[in-house]
Amino acid sequence: MNNESLKLELIQWILLLKDIQILNKIQKIKNNPYEKTVAVQPRQFGCGQGIFTYIADDFDATPPGFEEYMLP
Repeated sequence: MNNESLKLELIQWILLLKDIQILNKIQKIKNNPYEKTVAVQPRQFGCGQGIFTYIADDFDATPPGFEEYMLP
């Protein structure tokens, strides 16, 4: 499929759209077609160390009222 036929297909598809959210996204792309995307850096091992400073003693205990949902 060449560029011209792809453009025509997209135009026909846009004409049939009724969802305002999708139309708004298309409008945003039209206004800023070359918006820079932020590259997400991979997480480093241990980066969350020290975030949790307290965990209750009964953290793994079944909350009251949920006993019937627990597996035997």
